[in-house]
Amino acid sequence: MQISNFSPDDIHPFLNLAKDEGWISTRRELGFLLECYPEGCLRCHEENRAVGFVTAVSYGNSGWIGNLLVENGYRGKGIGTELFKQAMLALKRSGVKTIWLTASKYGRPIYERNGFNLSDRIQRWECSGGEAIQLTSIKRIEPCWQQIDFLGWGDERNALLAHSIDSGWVTGSESGFLVIQRIGKREQIGPFGALNPRTAEQLLEKTEIQGGNRLLDVPESNRAASKILTSRGFSVSSVVELMYSGEPPAYHPEHIFGLASMGSMG
Repeated sequence: MQISNFSPDDIHPFLNLAKDEGWISTRRELGFLLECYPEGCLRCHEENRAVGFVTAVSYGNSGWIGNLLVENGYRGKGIGTELFKQAMLALKRSGVKTIWLTASKYGRPIYERNGFNLSDRIQRWECSGGEAIQLTSIKRIEPCWQQIDFLGWGDERNALLAHSIDSGWVTGSESGFLVIQRIGKREQIGPFGALNPRTAEQLLEKTEIQGGNRLLDVPESNRAASKILTSRGFSVSSVVELMYSGEPPAYHPEHIFGLASMGSMG
């Protein structure tokens, strides 16, 4: 078992492996991770080829572990465990105080044994519609949006916000913002933050003219978000556990109406 950092040449093999698992991952996401935090992007080699991957990213006081993936024929050999431990070490060396991840109900016991606590559940909401119409593209982050995101997660995640906005379309006001990113033929809503449910509802209304196939990940404990999405034809397609280790985060899900990524970066 050989663990090392992976490079842009590993993106294609990773995406093939992720596709086989039914994951939603993009080349652009991995490119961002490699640029932002290359020490957290790890691969395992056996028989002269990559058979496992994990990514990690640091935002300051917090970090995320995602994309833990092992080829089916190589599972049960401790590859995933070793990749996970190495990603944890990389984040701790960076001075991260809180580490986040999302886990299936089967993965939760494994992470609990490694010091992770349940914080919330993340629901994936989906809605099908008609032809998509592009919003006005604004390639900048308003300071008030950074502050709203900070209110939700308790950390400064400006690099992630910039990446999301640069690869999508955004609408917002002083009390909230909503980004739409293209994922294949679908549209991901997020990051999506607001000071109150009324602002969130107004922002979502602005995107309804798009009518495309949309999805977003939302904290289950944000009851207002659930009510808004249900009223607009969205339904829950899957649920994962949101877990953390280290210092308890200043987490306020009432301001989080959509994550910035599909579980891998927060």
